[in-house]
Amino acid sequence: MLLLIGIDLGTSAVKLLMMDENGTIRKIVSREYPLEFPRPGWSQQNPEDWWRAVCDGLEELLKGSDSTQATAGSLTTARCGIS
Repeated sequence: MLLLIGIDLGTSAVKLLMMDENGTIRKIVSREYPLEFPRPGWSQQNPEDWWRAVCDGLEELLKGSDSTQATAGSLTTARCGIS
């Protein structure tokens, strides 16, 4: 069975989803990371926190599945926004 993986790198967490070729959701995982406010009006994040959350999330997402069947993926992110 082919598996498809979606990764959404959001403001406060990464959300990962695995579905099969029929569109049935097999598993959803979320990993949070910190948002820092070093000065009033400023916010920042460490990209290493994003990477660690994605790697940890993928490990959990694929646990118990045949990772060789993961044939496609999609990554979305909203970065460098101004509010």
